[in-house]
Amino acid sequence: MTFGTVRKLSLLIVGDHEIVRKGIRALLEPVPHMHIAGEASTAAETIQKVEKLRPDLVLLDLAMPVLEAIQAIHRARNETKVLVLTLEGAGRAASEVLGAGATGLVLKSGAPEDLVRAIEAISQDRPFVSVNVAQMLLKAIDRKQEPARTASLTAREMEVLKLLAEGRSSKEASAVLRISPRTVDAHRANIMQKLNLHSRSELIHYAVRNGIVDL
Repeated sequence: MTFGTVRKLSLLIVGDHEIVRKGIRALLEPVPHMHIAGEASTAAETIQKVEKLRPDLVLLDLAMPVLEAIQAIHRARNETKVLVLTLEGAGRAASEVLGAGATGLVLKSGAPEDLVRAIEAISQDRPFVSVNVAQMLLKAIDRKQEPARTASLTAREMEVLKLLAEGRSSKEASAVLRISPRTVDAHRANIMQKLNLHSRSELIHYAVRNGIVDL
């Protein structure tokens, strides 16, 4: 999924409104390193096309039942990443989307360049959350309970936290750190317990708020 290679980035556009799908297609088709493999309008059609077309990335409209769709996409093809297009004011839903396994979030009313930047970031195994969406996510966090201080983490746990917050899987993090995926999972459990976090989205929020990663 690297732009420096001959192979183009394969995209599947998913949304229940044809005008939204066509608009995304019109924006991305001229980009030379991107290939629109197809479109889908329902969850069932999405899974069928993920299995058949094996896209690198699914662009998913938040207007659909995305939580179930994201999980089904990952079951159908774990290598396929998901970028969700969201609406203003959907902070809580956006948080749940990240928790379900989406790699990025972009505001539908945002600049078209945001979508291209998001796709390029995800193609390089980096998560992407547009600035406006990040602000919504932060507002959705329950600020009544402050997380534990990062100082409570060991050096290795900080490394694991950074990699996971960047969107790496346990397997990918284990390869970078040269430890087993099971050890990564153990570190993640310790991190969640120490910082009083309960989901991947909360982990990303924490890392962004504390300057551990930049989105």
